Order: sequence, then C-alpha cells, then structure tokens
Amino acid sequence: MSLATTLLSHSWGEEQRFKFHATFNAWMTTCPEEDYLRLMHLREQVAPGQVCSIVTLLRSCFADPALSAGLPASLVQLMQERNLLQVSSAAPSGAV
Repeated sequence: MSLATTLLSHSWGEEQRFKFHATFNAWMTTCPEEDYLRLMHLREQVAPGQVCSIVTLLRSCFADPALSAGLPASLVQLMQERNLLQVSSAAPSGAV
C-alpha cells in the first residue's frame, strides 16, 4: 500500500473531489512560497510546458517515489489531516 492509496483511486465521487480541491485551495492560501515553487517544479517534471490538473499532478507524483519525495510536506500533512491520504509504512521519508 502506498502513501497515496486514496488519492490514486480513480473512483472518486463528487464529494471527495470537492473535498480534495477545497483542501488544495486552503493549502494554496497559506503555504510558504518555497512550498508552492517546489510543487510547480514537480508540475514541470510531470507535464513540461503543459496544463496539468492538480489531481493528475499529485497522482503522478505519488506513483513515482522519486517525485513523491519532492512533494511539499505541508501539503502532504494537510491531505493526511483531512483523510485524503492513507499513510502506510511504505511512505517515503521526505514526503511526510
């Protein structure tokens, strides 16, 4: 089981998508600029020069341990607090 079992599930309902976007928007309003830039750097690695949804970005990052280690800890923590991620013992140390 990965760190993002819930996030990687493709069967999200409308309520779960709303909760995810509300959580991400809350993070965006309070995150340090350095965390935002870190996420945008990952976006450029996942979809260089393209538009990329935040759901696609995070799913791509959690599917690749090298990318998930670069996720801002503040975003991962907030998603865990709001039950959008299920943590397992296989969680990358840099992402929690």
